[in-house]
Amino acid sequence: MSKPTRGGVPTDRLTRICDAMTFTFNQHPEHQQGDKCMVFLDNGDRGGIVLDGYDDDAEAMTDLLMHLTAIFNANGKRLDLMFMDPDGVTRIDGPVDE
Repeated sequence: MSKPTRGGVPTDRLTRICDAMTFTFNQHPEHQQGDKCMVFLDNGDRGGIVLDGYDDDAEAMTDLLMHLTAIFNANGKRLDLMFMDPDGVTRIDGPVDE
């Protein structure tokens, strides 16, 4: 896996295709103010993603997790998430000061 990058310009073939797809999304006659999209592509070796319409990554991550939960539910499954600190410990009340 290559190192993820963040920027306003597509950096490779997959992100250029994702970018073209978001352009099409924005030009669609039914597109409305406030519509957002995430475009993911993968070729088996690497992936590309472009976020469009999101104010910040946290908003996009929240929407992604909500959609993943819905996909699991639609397939009779349950998605449970557990967030861990870099040291591998899950803390309910936040990280412990060192």
